[in-house]
Amino acid sequence: MKIMQLDVLTYVGPQISLSDVTELKRRGIKKIIVVRPEGETDDQPTISDITYAANAAGIVVHQIPVVPGHITDEAVKEFGTFVAQTTGPIFAYCRSGIRATSLWALTQSKNGHSTDNILRTAHSVGYDLSPMTSCLDAQAAIIV
Repeated sequence: MKIMQLDVLTYVGPQISLSDVTELKRRGIKKIIVVRPEGETDDQPTISDITYAANAAGIVVHQIPVVPGHITDEAVKEFGTFVAQTTGPIFAYCRSGIRATSLWALTQSKNGHSTDNILRTAHSVGYDLSPMTSCLDAQAAIIV
């Protein structure tokens, strides 16, 4: 399992298996955000299977299904709300980790973090969000 830390409470990565839940618990993860729609590919575990394994390990699961290339304002808001309500580390995943990282980035931008720092952090864990620069700048300009 590949898990990358973006900030004090947020980790991201690609698709996990049911057996990866044990490792997430060992790392202190309290909540999992599934950023994939159900049935996006034939090889992904169902949300109910992930939820069952996570709940057995004491981890809460929340799904924010994002279709590749179509992150909505509602998804960004939901991600931000879920993270804000968390008292411990979260792990967000999608097929590759880029949608999960993008949701984090847009939330950070909305919360006043600089685009340069967001891009640098994402790059440091292997995700190039430079195509999102104008979107991050625009998100930062929105008054909440």
